[in-house]
Amino acid sequence: RKDAFATGMHAWYLQKKYPQAEISFSCPRLRPIINNDKINPMDVHEAQLLQVVCAYRLFMPFAGITISTRECARVRDNLVKIAATKISAGVSTGIGEHVEELEDKGDAQFEISDGRSVQEVYDSLLGEDLQPVMAEYVYV
Repeated sequence: RKDAFATGMHAWYLQKKYPQAEISFSCPRLRPIINNDKINPMDVHEAQLLQVVCAYRLFMPFAGITISTRECARVRDNLVKIAATKISAGVSTGIGEHVEELEDKGDAQFEISDGRSVQEVYDSLLGEDLQPVMAEYVYV
């Protein structure tokens, strides 16, 4: 909670100092990784994640909120109805997995909990009467 509070206050400060800036939050919970059994994904429970995301939404109503594929489909589907503005689909966290010419260069960065395809997430959003907006790349 302290980290979430500090993040929210920092975002508020940035918004006040740079009003033209687009502020976004992401709340990825830690997932197990190879050779590190100290990480427990339940250190931050789903109820706590929901509380943080809702607090961000209430505190900064125009900020973007991203929910990662580290969360299960059920959590992502519910958060997008409540507060999230962006979710991903069909992602890969393995090194070199997006380039077909490269062979796998190592382990994934973290476990993916929501392994649905882009089409499955798209259909799920439509089923909730939400309007999916697709973006492959955002150039800055």
